[in-house]
Amino acid sequence: MRRVLPLLLLVGAGCDRVGRENGRTNAVPEVAPPRLSPVEVKPPRIDRATVGRVKVIDPPRVDATQIDLLRQADGVVDILWVVDDSGSMVNERRRLVNNFNRFVQELIALRVDFQMGVISIVSNDGGRLRGTPRIIDNRTPNARAVFEANTTFPASRSRWEQGLRMAEFALTPPNTSPGGPNASFLRPNAALAVIVVTNEDDSSFGTTEYFGRLFRTLKGKGNENLVSFSIIGGPVPNGCVPPGEAAFYGSLAEPSYRYVEIATRTGGIVGSICDASFEQTLLRIAQALNTLKRVFPMTVTPIVSSIRVTVIDGATSTPVPRDDVTGWQYRADTNSVVFLGTYVPPPGSTVRIEYAFARP
Repeated sequence: MRRVLPLLLLVGAGCDRVGRENGRTNAVPEVAPPRLSPVEVKPPRIDRATVGRVKVIDPPRVDATQIDLLRQADGVVDILWVVDDSGSMVNERRRLVNNFNRFVQELIALRVDFQMGVISIVSNDGGRLRGTPRIIDNRTPNARAVFEANTTFPASRSRWEQGLRMAEFALTPPNTSPGGPNASFLRPNAALAVIVVTNEDDSSFGTTEYFGRLFRTLKGKGNENLVSFSIIGGPVPNGCVPPGEAAFYGSLAEPSYRYVEIATRTGGIVGSICDASFEQTLLRIAQALNTLKRVFPMTVTPIVSSIRVTVIDGATSTPVPRDDVTGWQYRADTNSVVFLGTYVPPPGSTVRIEYAFARP
């Protein structure tokens, strides 16, 4: 009987559960597959409860601030008196002198820097300023006496009335040239006023269109409004008789057609030579000569309640109240601050207008 037990042992010893070839290759352990637990996927949960509405609010509107700086005019005026020197004007020249102080007082009250001279209507005088001193200004001592002396004429004078032509001579070269008799009369920064006092109409050569254009252009192109021409003469169309002279032959003051036409063209004042007193006419002329501005336009439309006005005069700043009499008022139609009462910003001052305006 054969013995097979050793062979079986040999075969069993030659096999490796890990290497399977007697350990000759890398060992690969047996790993059990992972156990996966099932994942339950559910739809999302939405909370449908009512929530508060979010209201979007624009940021608050802030009004902007504007500051306008506006300069007041200098209030400088040169005044040329053209006075009829005929004998029939003695009483009228006296009335003119008697009211001269009132005229000057009004100019001073308006803070006008003035100077004035007198010429006659006689061609022999050639439009040269009369008297010593020839120029009367704010600083002239006893200005009334000087004016009276400059408007007092010799008894016998020429009868050819040439007021317009003599005014032209007075205001143009050679009289106004350097070294001329009227050289210092016209100031570059001044307005110009011509005032004629006569009881006859003008007899100068030349049309009223010519003289009107001449006077308006004396201050240069664009400055036509700085020139005015006023007349105290016989009213149009019938003339008049001066008070107390009705019994005198030839006492009728002729209607001043030519003078009135030029006064109308230049925005001047027309007064009657037959008034018992020239005071009111002279006051109207003085007020018209006031070149100080009363209306100051604003850049944009303001919130009216926010307007603040300050007047700066040199080193002095003065707040001005909103008052129709003593201060300013706002005019919506012109969008401007106006001074229509007793207060007027002084010459050369700066008007500072600060205000808010609504943003669009």
